[in-house]
Amino acid sequence: MRWVLRGLVFALISSPLLAGELVTEGASSPLASDVFAVVDGELIPQQTFDTFMHVGKRQRFFHGDIPEQQLAEFRKEVTQRLIDQVLLRAVVRERQIEPDPEQVKAQLAAIEARYEARPQWRAQREDFLAELRPQVEEQSQLAQLEAQVRQVGVADNIGVKAYYRTNPEKFTTPARVRVSLILLGVEPWAQAARWQAAMDEGQRLIAQLQQGGNFAEMARLHSNDSSALKGGDLGYVHRGMLTDEAQRVIDDLKPGEVSGIVRLLKGVAIFRVEEWVAPVLNPFERVAKRAQELYVREISDKNWREFIDEMRSKADVKVRDPLLLPMNNE
Repeated sequence: MRWVLRGLVFALISSPLLAGELVTEGASSPLASDVFAVVDGELIPQQTFDTFMHVGKRQRFFHGDIPEQQLAEFRKEVTQRLIDQVLLRAVVRERQIEPDPEQVKAQLAAIEARYEARPQWRAQREDFLAELRPQVEEQSQLAQLEAQVRQVGVADNIGVKAYYRTNPEKFTTPARVRVSLILLGVEPWAQAARWQAAMDEGQRLIAQLQQGGNFAEMARLHSNDSSALKGGDLGYVHRGMLTDEAQRVIDDLKPGEVSGIVRLLKGVAIFRVEEWVAPVLNPFERVAKRAQELYVREISDKNWREFIDEMRSKADVKVRDPLLLPMNNE
């Protein structure tokens, strides 16, 4: 719900109007032009939807400009957020969850620290804080509700071991390769002649290596990479640490083999593969703590998803624009 709170702060600072409060109204009557939706008899004003669309676009998209092809999905996302906000409030009331005073105090202090330099905040500080306090208290209540729903308790060892067996990729040390590098540095904006000279020099070094030249010594003499101090040794790297161009070349090399010329952003590279290390599934005893943490997290996420799905499935939702009605509320 932090997204919601940031939206309300923005509305306060940038406008004299706060997003409309929810009021009780019969859901059976047609929706007026200033009503965005009715959820279990509670009304969401159109102004609230417009405010959160505006704030959401500013936070997620550069300069608030949302690509046309993403606009429809984003409108549905905001719609779902506002519907969920109403439904979660109802559960908070049902469970009689009270705000945590210390959380509320800390959150209000953080908001004031962020906005106190703005003239409008200084001029209307008390009014802003009075408007924000109920929203901050609600955020505290919703955080406690989520913590209750997500509560898992002590994970049983049988379940943790079963999770380990069915998710081996999460506990496998990926394949690694130890690589050495000679980099002949060239500025990205250098002229073609400079790049060609580096490539020619690289070919000369490759010829020397093929005739028995020592890669580490040549890296110390010619490489512009920081690894030159270690004879070009980059250590063990795994997939994703190198550029795609470098990775493709290295994948075709066996230990002891030297690559051809590889053009990178910062210059011309020559690679040598020192060692390949195959992926290894770590024994359960070594990763038991991580397995338990991941297992508990998965159950926690499952609890929350099922809670949200059930809450939505029971809701009576009416949106003035039917195209914005989320799928699971239809």
